[in-house]
Amino acid sequence: MEILDQFGVKPILLLAQIVNFIILLLVLKKFLYKPILKILEERKDKIAEGLANAEEIEKKLAQITEDRDKKLEQAAKETKKIIEEAIASANQIVAESHEKALEQTQKMIAKSEEQMGLEREKLHQEIRGELAELVALGLQKTASKTLTAKEKEELSKDALKEFEK
Repeated sequence: MEILDQFGVKPILLLAQIVNFIILLLVLKKFLYKPILKILEERKDKIAEGLANAEEIEKKLAQITEDRDKKLEQAAKETKKIIEEAIASANQIVAESHEKALEQTQKMIAKSEEQMGLEREKLHQEIRGELAELVALGLQKTASKTLTAKEKEELSKDALKEFEK
């Protein structure tokens, strides 16, 4: 104890300080250290939860990006398909229009040819009639009124037959 006295340490005060230190340590541990550790643990849990949420959000974002890319690709394919169908449909409509126009043109040509044939036949009939009159007149003048009406008609018919050949 002498050594303690030489250094100016009094054992009772030292013991009181040790007891005070232990009491202070227990009080701090109970009222300050445990709540601080609890707060730190809660923060640690929140940070871990935040990191887990961030990872989950990143996964969801990657999935959403992948889904979006797939949908965009699918939309592009559908758009391309629709455009190809529209082009094919337009080509078909154009082809059908050409066919209809060709058909109508052919019908018009056929109708015109038929009409021309009818006109030609009518013209031939008119010419035959006039020719028959001319032949009859010519025969009448050459035969000088000695032919009967029946003979004139027969001669006209014969002349028309010869003319038609």
